[in-house]
Amino acid sequence: MESIITAATVLTMYFNAINSNDANYLYNADMEDNVVNKIEVYEKNADHQMAQKMEYKYEYDEQGRLVNKEMQSWDEAKQQWTKSSRLVYKYYKNGYNVEVSKWNADKQAYDLPSQVTLYRSVGLDMTSVKTYRMNEAQDNMYLADSMVVMEPIDSRLLAAM
Repeated sequence: MESIITAATVLTMYFNAINSNDANYLYNADMEDNVVNKIEVYEKNADHQMAQKMEYKYEYDEQGRLVNKEMQSWDEAKQQWTKSSRLVYKYYKNGYNVEVSKWNADKQAYDLPSQVTLYRSVGLDMTSVKTYRMNEAQDNMYLADSMVVMEPIDSRLLAAM
């Protein structure tokens, strides 16, 4: 399975964002050795002033794969970043999972995942994608979406006519 999110993927997403035509947002990255550790997002307000909007923090494993993406929003009243949610990436032999958790300010910890998406290689250029969501009333996860993604067959051709 080739679709693993690495430090290079995050760097590419950052460069795509800063080169977009959306003039209402500016991006500032904290990078070390071409690895993005943090991105701050600023929004232009009505007075054309830049205001802090979001902060994304990235963590990687020893293989350079993304394992944690934490999102924080700017609290204007407190003048500080406030945790909002995170994505946890877990890698397996035939794919990976992405878990979404919300920050619980009362507990000062992340809640159990509210959503888990499983990406599994099921054949040549085919990936099964299943998303489970939390049913809080029954305290369990249910299958919310399921699909198979196929890479176009012409991507394997060596020559075109």
